[in-house]
Amino acid sequence: MLIRLFIILVIFLVSACNDVNGSEQPLPPENGSEQSATPSVIILSEVQKVRSLTERRGQTSAGLKKGTDDNANGIRDEIDQLIEQKFSYTPEVKRAAEQEARALQQFMEATTKEAALKAAEQIARATRCTFKRLSDPIRDYEKRQALSKELEAWTINTKERLSKYLESSKLIGGAYFMQPVEPVCD
Repeated sequence: MLIRLFIILVIFLVSACNDVNGSEQPLPPENGSEQSATPSVIILSEVQKVRSLTERRGQTSAGLKKGTDDNANGIRDEIDQLIEQKFSYTPEVKRAAEQEARALQQFMEATTKEAALKAAEQIARATRCTFKRLSDPIRDYEKRQALSKELEAWTINTKERLSKYLESSKLIGGAYFMQPVEPVCD
């Protein structure tokens, strides 16, 4: 979790610097040569790709707006679409992705330490559920990584959302968590 927060902080700082300079970093080429790039450049390029996609679709409304949630399932509609398109290998995996998306949204919106801790516990449960549904250590590794990284990137796809996510992370600073107790899947 600390590595994720560090990466998010780096992304936030680079984004803020780009706004001051009025420029965006170019995306690395998609021909596989990004393997030689540093990890932070690769992560930044992933976030920039998500930002670019969501901006084109008009889904990065300013502020902390929850976005549209037409089916009232606690997941923004553009994230529902992402899950449907990329993480519907099986109905169980789709439900695990939805569980993680809801937990991330709750975490981002937390305003008290108790709410942030509860949401963080839900993220841990959802992550454990994902591991349960995609359990092959070799074949499913990349699927699990993509699911977690993309859901997190789409959840915090504006500066305001990222800032709020970091505020929620500060609320749980110093806390410790135990392994989630079964059942972990909703």
